[in-house]
Amino acid sequence: MAHEKALRALAVTAHPDDAEILVGGTLLHLKELGWEVGILTMTAGDCGSLTIPAQELARTRYAEAKAAAEFLGGEYLCAGLMDVEVFCNAENLRRVVDCMRRFDPDVVLTHSPVEYMLDHEEASRLARGASFALAMPNYDTRTNPPAKLGRGTPALYYADPVEGKNPFGERVYPSFYVDITGQIQKKRDMLACHKSQRDWLRSHHGLDEYLERMAGWGANYGRECGVEYAEGFRQHLGHAYPQEPILQNALAPYVRMREQS
Repeated sequence: MAHEKALRALAVTAHPDDAEILVGGTLLHLKELGWEVGILTMTAGDCGSLTIPAQELARTRYAEAKAAAEFLGGEYLCAGLMDVEVFCNAENLRRVVDCMRRFDPDVVLTHSPVEYMLDHEEASRLARGASFALAMPNYDTRTNPPAKLGRGTPALYYADPVEGKNPFGERVYPSFYVDITGQIQKKRDMLACHKSQRDWLRSHHGLDEYLERMAGWGANYGRECGVEYAEGFRQHLGHAYPQEPILQNALAPYVRMREQS
């Protein structure tokens, strides 16, 4: 008997380490459930250091991102944009659609539309635009073949913003949470693959700030829904996007709702 095709989830984020911080636990859950998973970043992270030259840093962080994806058991893709130059324009959209067609996702996870930095907000817009364009056979990226006829728009989900707040410091509450308590150590290990960022922050703060901050945010979200650690999501439910709760159904044993105080 033929096996049913595994579902595919792609995290589309601005920089190396964003996916690990924001949705790493959820990706680990999906991988354990038999999904194919991947991470697509807009940039290779060329500006994330005070001392390492941009080209050298981009090579280093690309290798670290690839190692983190391999730890996850997934694929790593990079659109080849530059830090602080992530803009939702025609050329960049074609690059993102091209990468997404290579992976062919059923579910896309991306940044909150409102974030602390423009790279994240523009990456969210690119992920939204590319998800819609992905299924259009007449949209030519000039590299990969056009979408197959009948290929639908992938379901789109927004992660919590960094620190869970908008640029005005207000909490942006998710529609639902995913309990990642059982994945927190693997999430830490996956994030630790980004050694250049971990060492940079550790040298400046005198402690393992990189991993502890990630865990602290997860603990804050967990308290909101009654678990130890969690990640939050909102589903894009605009016209022509899938309305089915694909991610919620797949992760039903781990889905939690906000506890009202």
